[in-house]
Amino acid sequence: WAETAKDHNEIIYGLLKSKTITKIVKSKSMLTEECHLNPYLEKNGIEVVDTDLGERIIQFNNEPPSHIVVPAIHLKKEEIGVIFEKHLKSEKGNSDPKYLTETARQHLREKFLSAQAGITGANFGVAETGTIVVCTNEGNADLGTCLPPLHIVSMGIEKIIPKLNDLSVFLRLLARSATGQPITTYSSHFNGPSKNSEMHIVIVDNG
Repeated sequence: WAETAKDHNEIIYGLLKSKTITKIVKSKSMLTEECHLNPYLEKNGIEVVDTDLGERIIQFNNEPPSHIVVPAIHLKKEEIGVIFEKHLKSEKGNSDPKYLTETARQHLREKFLSAQAGITGANFGVAETGTIVVCTNEGNADLGTCLPPLHIVSMGIEKIIPKLNDLSVFLRLLARSATGQPITTYSSHFNGPSKNSEMHIVIVDNG
């Protein structure tokens, strides 16, 4: 339970420190953005890799997201090509979206495999069942939670809904409000840790 952004960051760092974790992968979470979790962890010697493609691009560029759903929407493919040349040693002058996506995929796969913990946000927390629901279009949250032995969920208290039966309404509302899709590509349900793993949920109230 965290009452402030400071509490949220300290709880997460405490968990990581207690297990001597230095490498984490993170799926998109506006709450961690608002709490400035990345710079806090990096300042304390932890490598944080954003695994949402748009988030990773702006992380390379050292800038905040420009849009709540599509964080790198302000960048042209040519600009992304230059960013990848600099950080991923991609082919000079190649801004083909398929090539850039494959370059990012190879880079991120290595990060998923070497990560010691995965952090996700939470689109919904179902009070009736204790289920955490994470929605993505890239499947990165699934890789970030099933490969490392520790999953930390960063959840604002406003994400709690009463019953599992209510979820279908909210899933449709979320996708249509965000991108106009009928539903997100992946809606992952976490009911607890997988075998030989741990799952921690940090709920932020903040008034």
